[in-house]
Amino acid sequence: MPLLRALQTFADVVVRTFRMLIATVSRSVVGIRWLSRTALRIRVQGSGGVTGVARLYDLHAVVVAADLSLLAGLVWAVGAPGSRDLALAFGAGVLVAVPAGLAIASAPAAGRALIGLLLVGRAVATLLAAQWLSSWVLLLVLVALILPQWVVHLALLRRLLPSGGPVFGALWRAVQYALIAGLVAGVTGLVIGAFVAGWPMWTAVFCLSVGALLALRLPAPGGPVPGPAKPIPPAPTAKRLPQQEQRTIPEGFHVYRPSSLDSSGDEGRKK
Repeated sequence: MPLLRALQTFADVVVRTFRMLIATVSRSVVGIRWLSRTALRIRVQGSGGVTGVARLYDLHAVVVAADLSLLAGLVWAVGAPGSRDLALAFGAGVLVAVPAGLAIASAPAAGRALIGLLLVGRAVATLLAAQWLSSWVLLLVLVALILPQWVVHLALLRRLLPSGGPVFGALWRAVQYALIAGLVAGVTGLVIGAFVAGWPMWTAVFCLSVGALLALRLPAPGGPVPGPAKPIPPAPTAKRLPQQEQRTIPEGFHVYRPSSLDSSGDEGRKK
């Protein structure tokens, strides 16, 4: 019957769709676990157990996720600036990044305050841009601030590293750790932004707000950098002499010794 065949075909399509969804979800879970383990390993290797460096790693990753989310939002934003305007904004960002990095390298005590102010200002500006996407000038300013923010983080990271440590390796792992979080946020923003245009912008606002809170937990300007806890050496134990290892007689007890075994008595008889 044609109706029965149509129902069987529809059932087969539904079953295959569910199987494909289940396989996609399971592979996504496996991929997320692998990314999480990789990011955690990079964070541990790069920070070297220094708490302040690990916090700056987390801050940099959150900010890069916000920036790539912002760029993904420009793809779906109505009235977004063109490629020429974006190229000019990135060029202006490069020009601003050089003096910003030199300023942080020469005065690292002002790093936490500068990062916090930048993140708060960018979060407010991104919120306004998400509310009124037609403000393309504001979007260009946000794009121009991406590279200076990254340079400030890496310059401060260079100052937080302990002396004698691998500087290039720590900086490279910070970039790797941040790109993992940023690419996940950017790709997710591109996919969801096709259905909800404002999703990437609101994600950027959330990430920048979290980054502003993380900036408060950075090491205090000019203060000691918290490092890994040093292991406490075990207390030295006193060496026991052979006489101390012998079992002592408890108090209140006496040992009976026969007179035949008493050497003092034999000496008295001989005398």
